Amino acid sequence: MKIILLTLIAAIVGFLGCGSDDGAAPTESRVADLPQNPRNLQVEKIGDGEVWLQWQGVSPETQYVIYRTENDGVTVALDSTFDNSYRDASLSYEIEYSYFVVALESNGQEGPPTNIVSGQPFNNLSPQAPNALRATAHNISIFDQLEIVLDWQLSPESDLSFYRVYRDVEPDFAPGQNNLLSVVSEPRFVDEAISVGTVYYYRVTAVDRGGKESVSSQMASDVALAEPRLATPIGGALAPPVPVFRWRSVGDASLYRVIVTSSPTSGELSDMPLGSDTTAVFVGRSLASRGKVELKPGAVYYWKVVASSKDAGVENSVSAIESFKIR
Repeated sequence: MKIILLTLIAAIVGFLGCGSDDGAAPTESRVADLPQNPRNLQVEKIGDGEVWLQWQGVSPETQYVIYRTENDGVTVALDSTFDNSYRDASLSYEIEYSYFVVALESNGQEGPPTNIVSGQPFNNLSPQAPNALRATAHNISIFDQLEIVLDWQLSPESDLSFYRVYRDVEPDFAPGQNNLLSVVSEPRFVDEAISVGTVYYYRVTAVDRGGKESVSSQMASDVALAEPRLATPIGGALAPPVPVFRWRSVGDASLYRVIVTSSPTSGELSDMPLGSDTTAVFVGRSLASRGKVELKPGAVYYWKVVASSKDAGVENSVSAIESFKIR
C-alpha cells in the first residue's frame, strides 16, 4: 500500500512539473531564440580613406548593425548588412576609427556586441586614372548648341575629391597648369569655349582628398563640324520621284546622313544609309502595311544633312532645311 501511494504522489508531482515553465530547462525552440552574436571581428585591410571589416557570421539570414566610434568618442550606428563584411569609405586620414558589430534578433532587438577593432586610414597611393574618356562635339544652330561634351567612368576611389580636365590643340600634350581647363566633381564636363573646325584634345585626372593626382586618362578628341551646305534640290525646286540629293563636303566629317521629312519639323520618310559620299539617292522608310515609302507627285517635302566626325554616325552638325517638290 505504501509503495502504491508513493508512486501516485510521484506521478502527480511529475504531471504538475510538466505544465510549468518556472525553473524548467529551455526547450529546443527557446534555445534557438536565444541571442547569438557574430564573432572574431577583424580589420581585413586599410586603404586610402577606407577601412574594411570582416567577422564570423551567424547565418545567411542574420542582419548585422555596424557601429563606429571616432576620436571624439561619439558612437553611431553606421549601417546594416546581411553580409559578414563591410567597407567603410570616405574617411579622414587623421582620425582613428573603432568598430563593433551586433546581430539583430528575430524580435528586432540587438544581440551582444563583438570585440572592438580599430584602424586609421592613410593616403599612400594616388588615385587610378579615369577610364573611358569620350569627347562628343555638337554644332546645331537651331538649338544654339556649340559644344564638346566629355564623359568618363565614375572613379572607384573612396577618397576621391575632384577631377581635373585638361585641353590642348596638340594631340601629344602633357597635362599642366597651362592647359588646365576646369575642375569638376562629376565625371562629365561640357566645353562651350570652342571654335567650329578646330580639333580639341582632352585628358582627365583624378585627385584625392589628400591632394594626390592620378596619371592622366587616355586622350579623347573631337571637332565641331561646320554645317553642311545643301546643293540640290533647294528652294522648292522640282525633283524626280526618286530624288538625288547633293551637298558640299565638310572638313573632318567622316559620315553623312540625309533625312527627308513631310514637314519642316517632323514626319521622317527616308531610310538612307550612312555614307562618306556627298551624294545620296532617296530610299524610303519601310512601312509594315505598304512597303517602302514613295514620294507623291505634286507634294512638297523637306530635307537636311547630318554630318558626323565619329565612325558610328553620332550627330555633330546639321544643315539648314531645304524644300523640294516632286514633279
